Formats: sequence, C-alpha cells, structure tokens
Amino acid sequence: MRSFVRTTLGWMLLAFVGETMIGPLLRIGNVEPDFTIIALVMLALAEGSFAGCVGGFALGLIQDLTTPNLLGLHALCKSLLGYAVGRLRGRLVYGLPVVEGLLITLAALGHDTLYLLVQSRLNSDEFLRPLVFTVIPGALYSGLIGVPLMRLADAVGILRAPE
Repeated sequence: MRSFVRTTLGWMLLAFVGETMIGPLLRIGNVEPDFTIIALVMLALAEGSFAGCVGGFALGLIQDLTTPNLLGLHALCKSLLGYAVGRLRGRLVYGLPVVEGLLITLAALGHDTLYLLVQSRLNSDEFLRPLVFTVIPGALYSGLIGVPLMRLADAVGILRAPE
C-alpha cells in the first residue's frame, strides 16, 4: 500500500511541477503541453487501471479546485482516462515512440474533448473554436513532449511491461 501511495504521489508531483513550471516555458502561442495527462498516462501504464483511476481522480480533483463552477468534471474525465489507459496496458507494444506519442495524443484529445463538450453545453460556437485552435494543437504538442519523457521513464525503469 505504501508503494502505491508513494508512486501515485510521485506522479502527481511530476504532473504539477510540469504544469506550473515547465509548461509555461514551453508555451507556443496559447498552446502548451498538458503534463497532467502525460503523467497520468505514465502512471496508468506503470501501475495499471486502479492506480490510473485513483491518480486521475486525485489529479482532477486538485485541478477542479481552480474552477469551482464545474467541480468534479476534471476528476471524472481523468478517472475515466486513467482507467482506460490502465486497461490498455497489456495490449500495447512497449518501446515504440510512435505508439507512445499516439497514446498520449489520443488521451489528451479524448480528455479535452469530453471536458469541452460538457463545459460548452453542446453550443457549437463555444465548442468548435476551442477544439480547433486549442484542444487539437495541445493534444499534438502533449504527444510530442510526452515521447521523450516516456523514453526517459522507460530507461530509468519506471515503466515496465505487465507481468
């Protein structure tokens, strides 16, 4: 149990350091990589669906404290994402940067699209513009930034194939 808590807290710390300190430095226009998604994908791949779901809920709940009008939406989206990526854990080919980049890109795209759908209340003007100009470039940028981080985590031995 201690290992689970320590691992989850370590990934959460990585996510918030990346989100608050490194993300603004890597900003291009109004697009920056989503380090919480990258860290959540790496947590779910390293530890499985339970850790991904719990870690996603904790990360999302902390993010939700900054937007109280939609309290719980980040937690819900990140919990679903962590669980889904954790379930894919045994079905992925490990070590291929294309697979890892595509996984992070799709995870960021799915999370942000679901969040934007609920936030915009299906209003096409409030949905399509941010989707095209913020969500899609942000997902691609997160996938691009996430590949070297995944390679580094794999080289250090943090990511491991499921038993």
